[in-house]
Amino acid sequence: MIHDSDFFNVLSDETRRRMLALLMMEEELSVCELCFAVDCAQPKVSRHLAKMRQSKLLSVRRDGVWMYYRVNPQLPAWAFKIVQQMTQAGECAQMLVRDRNRLAAMPDRPLREQHQIYATASVTPLQSRLPGAPIEAGVRIVR
Repeated sequence: MIHDSDFFNVLSDETRRRMLALLMMEEELSVCELCFAVDCAQPKVSRHLAKMRQSKLLSVRRDGVWMYYRVNPQLPAWAFKIVQQMTQAGECAQMLVRDRNRLAAMPDRPLREQHQIYATASVTPLQSRLPGAPIEAGVRIVR
């Protein structure tokens, strides 16, 4: 169960808000993808991810040596709505466009198996996008 004080404490940091917005749009990302997208060192990103996992905002899955983070599917509706609104609004939306463009340009981005979130939906991972193509907030890639 998520506590509202933990939830709002997580949202109090800009880097964590940026990472949450990216995870909302990309569905799941590895630590190295998040480091590249938000232009932060790995230890800093890992500390933020640990805080978000402890607060139950994120869940994680292992795929070989890679750890993939995503917004916790068990997040209460009220918390999900707040993160969703934050992702689509104001300064966070502007940073999200910049961060997603940066992520799209990431060299040697880790490849992952088509995970069940992609197998059942018409959404594909961002790797299928042409390098350098601009990404706007709210865009979904469809085959």
